[in-house]
Amino acid sequence: MIDNNTVRQIKQSSIAERFQIMEIIFQSLKNDFKKAQGNADESSKPKPFKVRKFSLGEEVHVDRDELYSDRV
Repeated sequence: MIDNNTVRQIKQSSIAERFQIMEIIFQSLKNDFKKAQGNADESSKPKPFKVRKFSLGEEVHVDRDELYSDRV
């Protein structure tokens, strides 16, 4: 939990100092995320996507002019 005194100090600091704090926090998160990904076991790796082929029947030819004629 963050100490209220720390929060108060951050609120009173300049914008540049707040950006520096954010950059430090983001860098820390990046490092933690990389470590967490490195510790993941083999079963959590993405599997290749496979597409099953199937037929919807015969090819359908559509007359666009006829289809959209009632919209005009």
